[in-house]
Amino acid sequence: MRSFSARYRSAFTLIELLVVIAIIAILIGLLLPAVQKVREAAARMQCANNLKQFGLALHNYALSNDNCFPASRITVGTDAKFRSWTPLALAYVEQDNVGKLWNESLKWNVGTNLTTAQTVFKLFKCPSAPDARRPGTFGLIGPGDYGSINAIRRRFYTANSVPNFPIPGTAAGDEAVGALQKVIRTPLLSITDGLSNTMMIGEDAGRPNLYQRSRDTGTITADGHGWADPDCGFSVDGVQADLVTTGGTCFINCTNDSEFYSFHTGGMNTCMADGSVRFISASIAPATLAALVTAQGGDIVPGNF
Repeated sequence: MRSFSARYRSAFTLIELLVVIAIIAILIGLLLPAVQKVREAAARMQCANNLKQFGLALHNYALSNDNCFPASRITVGTDAKFRSWTPLALAYVEQDNVGKLWNESLKWNVGTNLTTAQTVFKLFKCPSAPDARRPGTFGLIGPGDYGSINAIRRRFYTANSVPNFPIPGTAAGDEAVGALQKVIRTPLLSITDGLSNTMMIGEDAGRPNLYQRSRDTGTITADGHGWADPDCGFSVDGVQADLVTTGGTCFINCTNDSEFYSFHTGGMNTCMADGSVRFISASIAPATLAALVTAQGGDIVPGNF
């Protein structure tokens, strides 16, 4: 006959169970930030890879087009915003099946081109940026989280007390041109500041949703509503700290209304004109940022930016 002690099964007491649950909760609390950091690191790396693909695409385009980068906004007739450079790049990023659907005789936002512009490309979206997007002016267009860096405006220099507004390449005394100009193609040899010292494509993520300092305002940006929109490219203004008026002292991750903006912590990714990709800190000195944007400014970029 079995004894009572042999049949007895031990079990957790309530106090022991609560201790185990508390330990598990602490472990989860310790692990979650690490998991989130790993995910963000992977997303940031994928974002950098997207930009790398665009850099290669534009250099391959240049090899076939007199060693010139395309205009960021391609003019047809009198329309300076007829289409963006992005449809031209499709053939060089293994999306020629979509590129062949593009009708170069139509403006980007009408007819079959508008239908094609609704295509969602993984390559045009930063994985750190939110998936949910509001319809823009022309409906719900495929996301375009990367924009050509067309120029930097005089008011950036004035507002940030950066001296010596660059005269070379200045259009109408207001802008110093970048690597991808608005209307004309840019010969690689004309980027006299150096390909490795000049930004070409940067993050302006999350549009058309208007974000300010990581907060979705519930409205939409003025323009740049998808990868096919010529206004996805931008000229750098900088914004006031209160985000009300342009020409101020906050210029990375402050607003995504045609400014540098990413969902990465501490800065944003950019593709340089030589095709390399750099992470630019949000605390970068304004004079250094200005030097990196200009293609013909004659300004000096520090080696440790």
